[in-house]
Amino acid sequence: MKRTLLLALAVAGSAQAQWQESSYANIGGWQPVHSWCDTPGRVLAVTLPAGASGPVKLAQWVGGQRSVQNWQLGLPDPGAGQIYTPLTPAGQTPSQTPRYFIHSSNIENTTDPAYRMTHINEYVVSAGRFQCRYVPQATVLAATARHTVIVWESGGKVTYASRNRDGTPGIQLTGGTHTRVSGREHYVWNNAGYQYVLEVGQSAGPGGSLSVQKGGKTLSREELLAYSISTASISVQK
Repeated sequence: MKRTLLLALAVAGSAQAQWQESSYANIGGWQPVHSWCDTPGRVLAVTLPAGASGPVKLAQWVGGQRSVQNWQLGLPDPGAGQIYTPLTPAGQTPSQTPRYFIHSSNIENTTDPAYRMTHINEYVVSAGRFQCRYVPQATVLAATARHTVIVWESGGKVTYASRNRDGTPGIQLTGGTHTRVSGREHYVWNNAGYQYVLEVGQSAGPGGSLSVQKGGKTLSREELLAYSISTASISVQK
């Protein structure tokens, strides 16, 4: 029994939390995405190709209005700390030096337990070059037409912060709660008689919303355009 206990302790001591990030966008219906990019004035997202590369949809939201174009996603080109994934407008031949691409980090990603989210640095597309918001330790990063929503959850503490779509700061709230309601992650914060409620889909399917309530009445509700959620998984280091 003593030997079994020591072995169990050794295995438990070698276990390390890893992070699994899932990203979705509402592009003619909710679906998983290759990546998405949150900027002050624009939200962009690229759907998953059928294989390692291939046809994708590039969606862009400006002022809440969505446009969708057909593109081709190429194979990622990893380098010293950087990954460049080529993007080519549909009907054009990919070039050896891509004009358009998704730039992400080869270091700051969920293969390293130090990072809960993968760093998407920028999208370079025909509409321009767009630097993407990055919050490495966020549990949830979400975008509505009016706001960016950031949730941190650690040690039983659940914190909320928002950023206005024009780039100015929103509000920050602490003391939140996190429960699972009907297969969706349900976050609630109280502030001067108001409740801020964020719902994001997981087991019940993707989707979500941000609402403000008071006295049981919903004062405002914003549907999410895109979001990423990071959950813990356990791996054993041998």
